[in-house]
Amino acid sequence: MNRAELVRRHGLWLVFVVAAIVYFHRFAQHGQGMALYPLGGDCVLRQQALKICAPMFTYPPAFAFTMIPFALVSDFVWNLGWYLITLAATILSYRLAEALARQLVPGPWLERDLIRLRLISLVLSLKFILSVYENQAYDLFVLPPILYGLLCLTRGRDLAGGASLAVAAALKATPLLFLPYLLLRRRFAAALGFTVIFLAASFLPDLFFTQAGGSSYFAAWLRNIAAGALDEGAANANTGFFAGTNILNHSIHGAVARLVDGTFLQADFPLVLRAVQLLFVAVVGLLLLRSARRPDTIPAEGALVLIAMLMLSPMTSRSHYVSLLLPYTLLSAYWLRDRRTKGVGLALLALSFLLATATSNDLVGSRVTTWAYRNNLIELGALILIPYLAIVIWPRKERAAAGELRETAPSA
Repeated sequence: MNRAELVRRHGLWLVFVVAAIVYFHRFAQHGQGMALYPLGGDCVLRQQALKICAPMFTYPPAFAFTMIPFALVSDFVWNLGWYLITLAATILSYRLAEALARQLVPGPWLERDLIRLRLISLVLSLKFILSVYENQAYDLFVLPPILYGLLCLTRGRDLAGGASLAVAAALKATPLLFLPYLLLRRRFAAALGFTVIFLAASFLPDLFFTQAGGSSYFAAWLRNIAAGALDEGAANANTGFFAGTNILNHSIHGAVARLVDGTFLQADFPLVLRAVQLLFVAVVGLLLLRSARRPDTIPAEGALVLIAMLMLSPMTSRSHYVSLLLPYTLLSAYWLRDRRTKGVGLALLALSFLLATATSNDLVGSRVTTWAYRNNLIELGALILIPYLAIVIWPRKERAAAGELRETAPSA
């Protein structure tokens, strides 16, 4: 194999490896995430209450359990280990998102068409991927089981799909939204598998360790963190751990809190918040009910649930938006293949990129970024994808009869 052939076949991988090696120094300088994660594992290992031992560790105890190995090694080893895990999760997430895109838009894909798809989805989602690395967040740790679960559902492997989604829910609570989705989809075997595996994984720390005081780790988390987040999320826009007016909170909670702050509606924040959340749930629920409900629409339905996770969480940071990797990849694939939606698809994807990425990054500066955060542009960038997803999941028979669906053949 000559040099030109080597570059053609493996050039992107070589670039990725070099970039990964160079970036590690910067990754290791941001130790906030990996200072907290091993602490949670150490607390469980020493059988101490997480609320007392690590007050800032608000994650589910199943995640603390997975962090026990990192509590036993040096700082350098845990940074290097977490970096390698994050890199592997990034690659796996892209591969799974691409597999789901090919389920959504079946048919032959030439290599250069796949390259176009990968480049477009990378440009659209790169900002949020880098946010995960900058914060040493674990969102990419959770994303692969979600994507794999959806892929299993598209292939009729309901028990495996439900179990994989349950693992994600045990590690990070917001994927619990997939349980009502499975019930709505009448995937009862998947819902059963989800429930069993979620409970088993959530109580895993209690099977090996006894928390000081004798209470369950999972029960204590439900009481101290989960319930508190829901109550505090509705009670006040300006106080508490999940403070809504924080410009770094990119959920509906944060957006509504900023919109009503200083207005006559501020006193009615809980009522306004619940009204907006219910309206959002109604729109997403209606789209899921109206979906064609075919195996090939499951990826797009899953993308809707991922957006719902971002919007309905009491606290959503920028790194959580790495979940948009799936809708960006799906919609990029659909845009590349569906001739009739070329115009609207380009407009919506470009607008999402402008709102969520172009207006808030290091290039535009902190002043513009702060303005974008205060005016909820990242949230709008995610929400603008919903109309395009609605087009994708709308029953194909009706659209075909109306002459609305014309798939292009892959380029020769």
